[in-house]
Amino acid sequence: MAKRIALIYLLIGLSWITISGWSLQEISKLQNLPTEQIFWVERWKGYFFVIVTTLIFYVFLHRVFAGKQKNDQQFRRMFDDNPNPMWVYDKESLRFVAVNQAMIVEYGYTREELLQMTIKQIRPVTSLPALENRLQEDIPAYSKSGIWCHQKKDGALFYVRIYSNATEYNGRPCRLVMAFDITPIIQAEQENRVLTNRLAKKERYLRSLINSQTTFLIRINTQGEYTFVNQAFRKELDYQTESLDGQLFTQHIRHQDKENIQDLITQCLQKPGKVIPIMVPMLAKQTKTIMVEWEFVAIKADNNKITELQGMGRDVTEEIESQSKIIEYTQRINDILESITDGFFAVDKNWDFTYVNTEFEHLLHSKRENILGNSLWGQFPDWVSLQFFSELQKAMHDQVKVHFEEYYSGAQAWFQVVAYPTHDGLAVFFHDITREKMAQEKAFEDAQNLNALINNPSVMIWSVDRNYRLITANQPFLDQTFNNTGVRPQPGDRVLYPELASGLINKWIDFYQRAFNGEVFTVDDKEFTTSNEVKYYQISFNPIKDRDGNIIGTGCFSRDITENKLHQIKIQEQNDKLKEIAWIQSHKVRVPVANILGLINAFNYKDLTDPFNLEVLANLNVVTNDLDLIIREIVDKTNEIEDSSTRYSNMRLMLGDRIDIHPPMNN
Repeated sequence: MAKRIALIYLLIGLSWITISGWSLQEISKLQNLPTEQIFWVERWKGYFFVIVTTLIFYVFLHRVFAGKQKNDQQFRRMFDDNPNPMWVYDKESLRFVAVNQAMIVEYGYTREELLQMTIKQIRPVTSLPALENRLQEDIPAYSKSGIWCHQKKDGALFYVRIYSNATEYNGRPCRLVMAFDITPIIQAEQENRVLTNRLAKKERYLRSLINSQTTFLIRINTQGEYTFVNQAFRKELDYQTESLDGQLFTQHIRHQDKENIQDLITQCLQKPGKVIPIMVPMLAKQTKTIMVEWEFVAIKADNNKITELQGMGRDVTEEIESQSKIIEYTQRINDILESITDGFFAVDKNWDFTYVNTEFEHLLHSKRENILGNSLWGQFPDWVSLQFFSELQKAMHDQVKVHFEEYYSGAQAWFQVVAYPTHDGLAVFFHDITREKMAQEKAFEDAQNLNALINNPSVMIWSVDRNYRLITANQPFLDQTFNNTGVRPQPGDRVLYPELASGLINKWIDFYQRAFNGEVFTVDDKEFTTSNEVKYYQISFNPIKDRDGNIIGTGCFSRDITENKLHQIKIQEQNDKLKEIAWIQSHKVRVPVANILGLINAFNYKDLTDPFNLEVLANLNVVTNDLDLIIREIVDKTNEIEDSSTRYSNMRLMLGDRIDIHPPMNN
């Protein structure tokens, strides 16, 4: 515009000078004007030129600026009123220098905030590297900058398509930018892409599903000709490389079954939408016959006319062949359940009996025909108050195995019960453990009796390790040790107390060492009480071994045998008396008895008046008196034994005591 104005002014000025100078020269020649007059004409010619050109430029510039102002106002209205965000930014500082109302609304900032920001601040951090790369490029005056991710004041992200153009604003190089919000388009494209991918994936899945199906899928027209067969059907009939389209379905059917196929087609045509089942043998290519279970249904076209029949079939050859095996297997399972010694029953999820075995009938005194199909809790209502109810409910609801013991008064027996969850209910095994329970009670009683035996106050039991430290001991041993030493020993304490005499300690060390060397032995020992009474003890030592057979200690058993010892001493005294009596009987009695026998033999029984008989009788009287004296002596000694026995009549032998006429020597 400036060049045009300058050029016009140059042309007008040159033209005016040339034409006005030539005209003034010609007029001055014709009119013979004086110089002063020519001077004033020359001056007024200049004034006229300036005035005229000023008027011309005024009119021209007025029109130009008026048009420009109008254009600026129109542009401003187009900029401010544009429904799409627009802005102008400085190319060097990247700061916004102008923004329209749509940008203020769309981005959520005020105009003042935007004019303090740069174009980087309306983008997420992840987009800044791409913006930096874009700014490094040689951007043409008009540019389609593509799709960018922008960020609103509240942090929301959205997508815009950017168009920009180079411009000047306040004399500085800038770019005018217009942004179109295409977030819905992007979302729609993404959704469309997802849907397209899903549809493609679904189509591929359906194709692969059809081709990978082991189930037979076929279609035949109303004439019974194939229009579609899947790969599984081709493979099973060995027609993988040949086309079956247009061939009759009945060509793979035995002759005697073709009439059934015709009836099938007729039923499908008469009852569209209803599934018609049929089971027929199919003839394969290699003279193989398979049994197929089919389901056919008629398919209508868009004109509501039946054009095809769709069939879905499966090879049930092995299934039919295995039915007898299944029956046999089921029978085998039933035989096993019937033969087991445990009671067994099964219930479904409604707690109805589905199976009971013979042992169940025997243990619970119930007949299977009376309970099968009936409710467990209805048949055994008293179980609801027992552990049966809570445990079986737990197994059913939590699907866990349960194991418990319960006494059932209805059978007067203890039962051990194990219940397993199954896919359709519970399987329960139980057996009578009444005898085991009684044995447990007996074992408990025996344990109590054994405990009473172990803690018998007349028996001391203890064990020590190889370091003479106490391993365990019963209460009588602890009490006796406390009475002797004033110390109540604990496991781990040494049993060779310094309070004992050195000779006594050495004696016990010898006992323990004999046991540590593997000797099993029993010794009799005695001690004097504080009242100077003698006490006799019998002590047994038994080595304790570990798993490897190494001796790690000894067990000791001591019992008071004082009464037994006194018995033995008295018995010894009695034995001495008896020996003396026996000696008297065998020696002293024998002489008078022999004399008596001799005198009796010398007596004259034939002649009682024989004077020798008187001498025999006199001698017999003397010998008899001697025998009487000997008998009196025996009686006196016998009375001594009886008196001694009476004195010790209150002494009792303990169970298991030995009576030894010749007691062992005390160590």
